[in-house]
Amino acid sequence: MWNLRIDASIGEVVVALRARNIDSMILKGPTFNDWYPPDSGRTYIDGDVWVSPADVPVAEQALAALGFVPTADERGLPEWWQEHASSWLREHDQGKIDLHRRLQGAEAEPRLVWSTLWAGRDPILIGGVSVWRLSEPGRALYATLHATHHGSEDARGLPHLEAALAAVDDSGWRAALELARQLDAVEAFATGLRLLPAGTELAARIDVPDARSVKTALLASTPPPVALGFDQLHGARGLRRMEILLRKVFPPPGFICHWWPPAGRNRGMLVLGYLYRPIWLVKNAPAGYRAWRAARRKASSSS
Repeated sequence: MWNLRIDASIGEVVVALRARNIDSMILKGPTFNDWYPPDSGRTYIDGDVWVSPADVPVAEQALAALGFVPTADERGLPEWWQEHASSWLREHDQGKIDLHRRLQGAEAEPRLVWSTLWAGRDPILIGGVSVWRLSEPGRALYATLHATHHGSEDARGLPHLEAALAAVDDSGWRAALELARQLDAVEAFATGLRLLPAGTELAARIDVPDARSVKTALLASTPPPVALGFDQLHGARGLRRMEILLRKVFPPPGFICHWWPPAGRNRGMLVLGYLYRPIWLVKNAPAGYRAWRAARRKASSSS
């Protein structure tokens, strides 16, 4: 029943986007259904809608017009800190949409990623509406990148990868590897496959290189808080490093309210949130630093 509600929300959003001349593709959710048995009891809690980077502002307006509200205030948040997607919730029916601005793990220019995968799209019926999804190699690639993004300790990514490994043949995976090369996603693709034994065997059969960046190795390990911040600081130089450090300690108010919900109650609690922020960073820094160092060793050994 919940899946039908999400499917209806997806169909409604796609129709609204088309009315504004916005193309979209649906990721995960119902587009992965044919990898699972009909009696699997699989559920999904949101709809993942991907649009071209240039269309994100208008797509946000379309969601707002349908009654959806962003779950986090990203105003003032620098682009390098923004997630690959923003989450939107509609209160009256609990409809939830993740609006994707880019694909996690694909390091090529986001417009190139969009145009490449859009060219191979497939049709599918969701919520009574004909929509677009990724091609089968594109879905296999995305299932793998999604697994890398959430890591080995997060249950959200591995089931999709496991289902893809069982459903897609080697020729489909070779096509997925070629897409990964085009989209500068080989490191995330190679790392994600090797999170499962069947993926490790597949990687050997189709000659997937064993290479990963520190960031990819970190993500695949489901890192503790602050670990990714150490990688950002290490890769920055001069004033850029100072900017990152200051932003992490003093982020915009919307971030503070999302990160520490009591800060959203009133101005006094917001002040407390800002006072608590550096304490939290210092508290979590040792574990984050250890995870970052371990990821550097893994990245060095793979290269």
